[in-house]
Amino acid sequence: MSYYILEGDDTKGPFTIGQLRSMWNTGSITTKTMHCREDDAEWRPLSSILHELEPPAKPPPLAALPQQPSMVVVRPAKSRGVYIILGLFFGLIGVHNFYAGYHGRGAAQLIITLLLGWIIIGLVITFIWVLVDLLSVTHDADGERMT
Repeated sequence: MSYYILEGDDTKGPFTIGQLRSMWNTGSITTKTMHCREDDAEWRPLSSILHELEPPAKPPPLAALPQQPSMVVVRPAKSRGVYIILGLFFGLIGVHNFYAGYHGRGAAQLIITLLLGWIIIGLVITFIWVLVDLLSVTHDADGERMT
């Protein structure tokens, strides 16, 4: 079906509904623009066919997919006994802290021992630190209680 439009005193057309829709989207015609169908002699405002000019309504959003249950990673609890044994035998190089997940502490103990151990003060500092660790640390780096 073809349409004609009035712009001032000029009749323009014929236009398809697709062409009218393009003109509507660019703003070159408005609801007050008069139009006439090819088989009709009566001029009407475009507001009478507004439903044909507007883009089709967007379909409603799809229903959300049900969420998959999240995976829970269960880590075995660290043993306080292993922590203490590692501290007693390898504490000066921080192995017990690496075991418990305290990587920064373990690295610091290793560095102090390697850099200052040869002047004895490094060994004393690290030894005291290890004793305090062994007596006070009851949780690993993740906050889990060591059994």
